[in-house]
Amino acid sequence: MSELAVFDVAGTVVTDEGIVIESFQQAFAMVVPITWADKKDEFMDYAEETMGQSKIEVFKTLLGDDDLVQRTNDEFQSAYLERLEEVEPIPGVESLFENLRSHDVKIGLNTGFNRETLNTIVYSLGWQELIDSTATQTETGKGRPAPDMIERVAKECGISDPSKVAVLGDTVSDIEAGKNYGAGLKIGVLSGFHDEQTLKSAGADAIFKTVLDSLEVLTS
Repeated sequence: MSELAVFDVAGTVVTDEGIVIESFQQAFAMVVPITWADKKDEFMDYAEETMGQSKIEVFKTLLGDDDLVQRTNDEFQSAYLERLEEVEPIPGVESLFENLRSHDVKIGLNTGFNRETLNTIVYSLGWQELIDSTATQTETGKGRPAPDMIERVAKECGISDPSKVAVLGDTVSDIEAGKNYGAGLKIGVLSGFHDEQTLKSAGADAIFKTVLDSLEVLTS
């Protein structure tokens, strides 16, 4: 049985409905409109390819200039938060959290969003008492596919054995971060960005329609 389940956020425990991609588009259009007009396809192909990774690292790769990177990242986070009322929990996810906690499985979140955005999501959904630990690149310095965020959550939860940790997410980056950490379970979900074959090829141990279907494997 897993002692800790570390969940991705957008597309895994909350709905996405394209908001992340549209926030990327708005950020580029607002901060680098000329470059965006010329390289729209290139930028969006890369944003989709790296979905699940740290947003600021995506901007660093595409833009290079530190000032542009920071401004674009700030605009991205603002664009997402402006649409927060559209962000809803995956139906039944709170019950999943409660069931896991009743089986003494701790709950962690990790994300490509920054700390402000993650905190806003958690507080707006009233999840403060359901989540044991959260991590962003703001604290770790490295986002997915590096395992640093998972390591931080596990340390805060007092879990030292990676084989007792399950990592759940909707992108290749989630699965790769779990592999790099040595997680006992890497679980892909189809409620977000990548499809079943893509997640399987990345090394997912199990793939479910949503995280709700993971209860049995997490507690057995």
